[in-house]
Amino acid sequence: MKKIIVVLVILTLALAGCMKKEEEPAAKETIGNKIVVEDIYGKQEFDKPFTRVAALEWNIVEELLAVGVQPAAVADIEGFNTWVTIDKKLADGIVDVGQRNEPNIEEIAKAKPDLIIGLKNHEPIKAELEKIAPVVLFDHASEEATKDLYQAMIVSLENTGKLVGKEQEAKEAIAHLEAQMAEAKTALAQANLATKEFLFTQAFTVNEAPTFRLFTPNSTVSHVLEGMGLTNRMQDQTPQPWGMLETNVEGVAKYQEAMLLHTVQKEDPLFKNLANNKAWNNFAFVKNNEMYDLGGGVWTFGSVLSAETLIKNVVTTMTK
Repeated sequence: MKKIIVVLVILTLALAGCMKKEEEPAAKETIGNKIVVEDIYGKQEFDKPFTRVAALEWNIVEELLAVGVQPAAVADIEGFNTWVTIDKKLADGIVDVGQRNEPNIEEIAKAKPDLIIGLKNHEPIKAELEKIAPVVLFDHASEEATKDLYQAMIVSLENTGKLVGKEQEAKEAIAHLEAQMAEAKTALAQANLATKEFLFTQAFTVNEAPTFRLFTPNSTVSHVLEGMGLTNRMQDQTPQPWGMLETNVEGVAKYQEAMLLHTVQKEDPLFKNLANNKAWNNFAFVKNNEMYDLGGGVWTFGSVLSAETLIKNVVTTMTK
């Protein structure tokens, strides 16, 4: 009798073990199919990729385009088309949902998105947005992101790729950018440049006063340019939020020995207003004709496609 009981126990345990082994792959498959990204609220899990994304910030728009996805809705399409010059364009019929800092909730709802991606500054309207679709909010100005904004850009693109089921396309877009940098480095090495040191500015006019955004070494712009073999003159600066500091003509003076790479909108009277500025005209890069116009469409806070526009414009301008 005892032998029979022992045999039955062994068979029961063996059967339970087999059942457990059969169940394990299904459990792993469920976990493996989860999309996991980390935003300002921590890790978020989703069951499947999204197909209709409302993008409330331009870099998110660019990331979607970089992986071959057209957004369902975009904040400030006119502004995007003015400031962001990239090889891929927005399709017709995309819903414009107003300004990036104050998107229109009703217009977002009309677009019927299945996901809304924004930034930390959209947190005050998160509850309203969640009535429409799941919401993911990233913080591109966090202390961690500020340390290396290029790496933060890469992580952001990877996250967006995950959310729309385009992880491989995101990896390919990153690899393409890295290859473009390497090619540009070879091209610039053969150019007859008076200096490899640069000062990069996105400049504009405010109340007729010239205003310069100078990009520090932690910026995406600086990383890309240094990847091309150039050196940022602003080595005295600590990592700045958004990778830049804003200043006037006087603030530019200490970096005048570098060449000036600038992006300025065509209609901006900045250089016209500087024509009779004595201090400006005495700067070394002005007197030595070491100023390079990269065009007004280089979006300095964008993703890989904007970085490729920067590379192309630098090579074109500096190897004439």
